[in-house]
Amino acid sequence: MLEAHRHKKLEKERQRVLDNISYERWQFEMMAQRAQAAGEAPNAEILNAALARFSEFEQQATSAKSVDEFDDLIEKAEEQGTLRAYICPLKEVLNEGSLAIDVMVEWSIPKTIIDGLRDTLGQELKNADTARGALRAIFAENNSWANYTDDYEDSMSKYTLWLVGATSILLVTAAVLLHFRLKWFPFLFLMVLLFAGAAGSCVSVMRKMPLFDVSLSAELDAYGRRIWSRVATGTVASVVGCALLGWGVLPISLQGQTFSDVMTACTAQDEASCTIIKTLIFLGVAILFGFSERTLTSLEQKVLGADSEKP
Repeated sequence: MLEAHRHKKLEKERQRVLDNISYERWQFEMMAQRAQAAGEAPNAEILNAALARFSEFEQQATSAKSVDEFDDLIEKAEEQGTLRAYICPLKEVLNEGSLAIDVMVEWSIPKTIIDGLRDTLGQELKNADTARGALRAIFAENNSWANYTDDYEDSMSKYTLWLVGATSILLVTAAVLLHFRLKWFPFLFLMVLLFAGAAGSCVSVMRKMPLFDVSLSAELDAYGRRIWSRVATGTVASVVGCALLGWGVLPISLQGQTFSDVMTACTAQDEASCTIIKTLIFLGVAILFGFSERTLTSLEQKVLGADSEKP
């Protein structure tokens, strides 16, 4: 069963590589046709050599047996594909290069990168002696960022799935522990606070995930580490915030009940005293503190004063 799954996954990856090579070949052939349509004769040596290399890559892809081999073939095919810049009609080079940069803008790549490309390679596109070389470099940069944005989206999706799963498990566990709190009290009561706060922190991280702008690779690598630090910070903030609110630092009363009353009811030995409504209130407040550290900041200022954050 496991072997069949691996084989299926390998074949799916093989098809992806073959599709990629076929796409690079098609782009090369289309560039040659464009040159002919513009009245220019494409360099036959470059064209024939490229098509022969694509055929070699396809043969290697049919016999490859590992993901590393597939990745290597895709990289080679994309690098070979950039050479189509040297058969691009000279009068279309500027438009072709500008379009490739504009496409990268749509991927929400950092503006500093785009500006750098326009100021360097973009200017070289206007010089007939350097235009095609600059276009090849832009094609290579385009391929690099295309691969990176795909990896970036995969990473963000993976982080989101982990956080959604963690949030669901933590919320269910917190509710179950609160229900059985009388057996192992007060250990379970503390665990309820921790799990509810961690769930709120996970939701907070998901809410603040970058949705449009693509971060640089160093920032992406650090993002995974920051997730755990933010979840831990939110969990501690939840415990501290509930403690301060239960202490009466912010005496909020709704329908004649304070949060301290809810905590007292849910920590009493009488199981019937912690109703479903009070359970939801208790979990909701703990999640809120985990979700927003600013809520804790307002309570901290009540205790330590407005200048508590100053060194």
